[in-house]
Amino acid sequence: MLLPKALQPGDRVAVVAPAGRVNPEALARGLSELRSWGLEPVPGPHLLSSHGYLAGTDEARAADLMWAFTDPSIAGILCARGGYGCLRLLPRLNWELIRTHPKVFAGFSDITTLHQALWREAGLVTFHAPMVEVHHPAGLLPYNAAGLRAALSGTAYPGAVPLPPAGAAEAPTLQTLVGGQARGRLLGGNLELVSRTIGSRWQLNTTGAILILEEVNEEPYRVDRALTQLKLAGLLDGAAGIVFGHSPTCETAPEGRPSLTLREVLCEHLAPLGVPLLYGFPCGHSPYRATLPLGCLAELNADTGQITVLEPATHP
Repeated sequence: MLLPKALQPGDRVAVVAPAGRVNPEALARGLSELRSWGLEPVPGPHLLSSHGYLAGTDEARAADLMWAFTDPSIAGILCARGGYGCLRLLPRLNWELIRTHPKVFAGFSDITTLHQALWREAGLVTFHAPMVEVHHPAGLLPYNAAGLRAALSGTAYPGAVPLPPAGAAEAPTLQTLVGGQARGRLLGGNLELVSRTIGSRWQLNTTGAILILEEVNEEPYRVDRALTQLKLAGLLDGAAGIVFGHSPTCETAPEGRPSLTLREVLCEHLAPLGVPLLYGFPCGHSPYRATLPLGCLAELNADTGQITVLEPATHP
């Protein structure tokens, strides 16, 4: 396991777009937030490039990642947004060079692919976290900003992952689907992306893990299909516990269409595993987004809805 070096005020952080095209206005809000933390965001050379639905060609996006990892003046790497495209980069990255240049790396959604690969190839702890694009005119939600800033600076962990303030508008309601406690390494991310690496060298090994999953804009039957694929591939057999992040756009089908609910799908597929199972944690495509250190040992208490990270996620 490799720990990245915590960020300090004045550090230069690369902002890259390894997946979808960037929204310049939303990007500008996020860059301003980073500057307010005392960091110096450095745009990747191809950050504002475009190639259809991608933020530039595969060669350009891979080159930006390799620049960010190997440039000695860059202390950390923050992804601008997700979308689609990271799967296309995996064969193009120099994993040996990346292993020798471990750095803070943060993002979620399509970035799940890179989290998995960085863990598989380098054992690098990375952060499932809010990204640089900020679409709300008021800026980054204070809960999201505080969690990300604390994690990147090394002050958050070990410790409990904070939950949104009680009664906060749009805060998720945690649902215990199977009670109990479990301990394991936090791994996972977006369900669709976890399923898409099955059969590749970057397939996730969930044995003994606290498996984090979440999804967006997928009807329950599509979540059902992806979970069935994970189950048939054996990826659920050895998990110590499962957390399915708040996924409000997946909870029901359009009105009038026969469907199970997301909760019913999770109970049918995951509850029979007999491990602690929690739905609604703030770690997905919903307003509240915690920063989770993937690769770190953690404890899940599905009865209280708490995840406690048991070891540091960075080094000084």
